[in-house]
Amino acid sequence: MESQVALSGPAPSSRSSRDLSVEPYPPSNKWSVAFGVAMWLGILADWLLGIPAIFLPNQTLAFFGMRGSSNPQWVAFSALLVVLLSLFYIPGAIRPYRYVASAWLGVLCRPPGVIFFLLLWRGQYPMFGLLDLLLFVIQLPLLIMAMRAVRWSGETQEEVHAASTPDVFEYDGSTFAEVKEVAFSGPYAELPYYKGVGPTNFLQLLNASARNLQDRRDIRPYYDKLIHQNGICYTGIWRIDADSPYTGYFANGSTGLILARVSVAGPLVKQGFRRALGMGGKIWPTLDPNEKHKPGNFVVVSLLSGTTDKYVTDILMSNKPDIGIDPIANFINRVIFRLFDTRPGFRQLHPISTLGVPRGEPVVTPDLMLLKVAEGTPKVDAVDFRDELRLSNYPNNTLVYTINVRDFGDTEWKRIGTIELTEDAVSEGGDKRLHFWIPSDVPSRN
Repeated sequence: MESQVALSGPAPSSRSSRDLSVEPYPPSNKWSVAFGVAMWLGILADWLLGIPAIFLPNQTLAFFGMRGSSNPQWVAFSALLVVLLSLFYIPGAIRPYRYVASAWLGVLCRPPGVIFFLLLWRGQYPMFGLLDLLLFVIQLPLLIMAMRAVRWSGETQEEVHAASTPDVFEYDGSTFAEVKEVAFSGPYAELPYYKGVGPTNFLQLLNASARNLQDRRDIRPYYDKLIHQNGICYTGIWRIDADSPYTGYFANGSTGLILARVSVAGPLVKQGFRRALGMGGKIWPTLDPNEKHKPGNFVVVSLLSGTTDKYVTDILMSNKPDIGIDPIANFINRVIFRLFDTRPGFRQLHPISTLGVPRGEPVVTPDLMLLKVAEGTPKVDAVDFRDELRLSNYPNNTLVYTINVRDFGDTEWKRIGTIELTEDAVSEGGDKRLHFWIPSDVPSRN
């Protein structure tokens, strides 16, 4: 979705150079422009009716020639919901090709209003139902036409898009060496503290959530991570040294190169705060750093509401973490992520169990994976988790995590191998260009 940047290219160092990697989406055409106008008409209508009704519900109804309500507080609350929901339509109105979910949301929110005001609550404020019906009739065909392969300057939408950005479905892998070069590029002189998701970029979370399920690229053009924005990158060895019924790189004897990033969700990265620790990893089925493959991606996270453990090396990470009580963590995982996946808290492991398995061969995947620091690892007292996890703090400059797996029906974890991390970097390339694909949910036997 962004302009093509060589995997081995250096991380951008200035805002002017970063602007060159802004995604060149298909240019505006009459259908996308018309759709944008129709969307903005709907947004403005929602604001024109909704904002006054929040503060003066019955007076607003009277102004538009409708009778007042015996429960004006419910009118005000409904108006507030309409106004808040309309904010999610803005990205789709501006760039429907980039914010596809937002564009469709702005259109498909109208039929429920038609059904409610014209059928279920007949005779009560039919103006609202008619307005939603009119907007839906206008917006739907315009969106369909805008999303079709309309020609611009003799080229189809697909041709323009393919020329401007690599197709995520045509991703053909990468070498460990080139991904490491970018991920380790731009080391910081001082630790940065990126704020991540906030009021000014919250709507980007919808697009990023959908993208992560589709985009398999290992390196993307410069972009902002919205949740796990501060991290430390590692390279090392993935090694399975115990028998198991599982396939691919869960099978005994599997050894490959790994590139990982450990990060904390949100801006609270220091001791004393609740920290949710996560690791994203890429496993190459080779020990040759210049051999090209599609690495197996995985993501494991601790309790999503965070823990107050003094040492982050005491925190356990799994592919099915509990959420906890934090309201923001619950909203993001139970509401936002649920829009795009059936079990958003369950990170899939089949990219590992299929790694190196010939097409058509049986695949057996563990349901759960747990990573924890190996016993006997010394504790490092550091305020920032990135200082604590520097490999120079540990024997032989190596930090070891044990790989533990089990199925849903099992009660005990089984240790089957280790991740040996031997090089680290706290860098702009790791924070701003390294990308981990999160595969969508697949049917489970349970």
